Amino acid sequence: MSVYGNLFLLDGLEKNDKENIIRSLPDTVKFKKGEPIYSRKRFFGALGFIVCGSVKAVTNNDRRLVMKELCGGSCFGAAAVFGGGDTYVSTLTAQSDTEVCFIPESLLILLFKEYPQTAVNYITFLSDKIRFLNEKLSVISCSDAEDTVLNYLKLSANENGYAEIPVSMTELSKMLGLSRASLYRSIDALEANGNIKRENNGIKVIKK
Repeated sequence: MSVYGNLFLLDGLEKNDKENIIRSLPDTVKFKKGEPIYSRKRFFGALGFIVCGSVKAVTNNDRRLVMKELCGGSCFGAAAVFGGGDTYVSTLTAQSDTEVCFIPESLLILLFKEYPQTAVNYITFLSDKIRFLNEKLSVISCSDAEDTVLNYLKLSANENGYAEIPVSMTELSKMLGLSRASLYRSIDALEANGNIKRENNGIKVIKK
């Protein structure tokens, strides 16, 4: 099943059901490096699944801050499929030559009917996104700069406690609503207090 095995819709399904769903998916759409995939007004009513390549999401405002970077096996656009909004929340651009499988609303509805577990998986995926956004809000609502930085690093850390920062320190300071000087002071203080440890290109969160 290659990369399609990472499609969250397939979680908990039997092998034959997974293979049947994969065969029903549309052909991929190819994007060259630097080519826009979604923008504020140009997007599809479909779940996007990145088959190969990578995608960068930035805010639609003048600051153009990097929100996240997505790689093969990741999905985007789940919240834009149902509900009929006329704008998309961010701008998505291919970071490299990229292929995306767009799963339209009509096919999703058919899958939900024939394979109810896919509907449960979709709801779970959206619930996880909402929980993640709530955690993000808790970060930017912190009154203390050190707490803001530490909460961001906790949220970004993988299962081993390592947080890689995908943006420049200038962009990160804007994302967190801090000055660059305050950001650097906070990182220095957190390391001095034993909360974090800088290693190579990442930061290890010591106290989760």
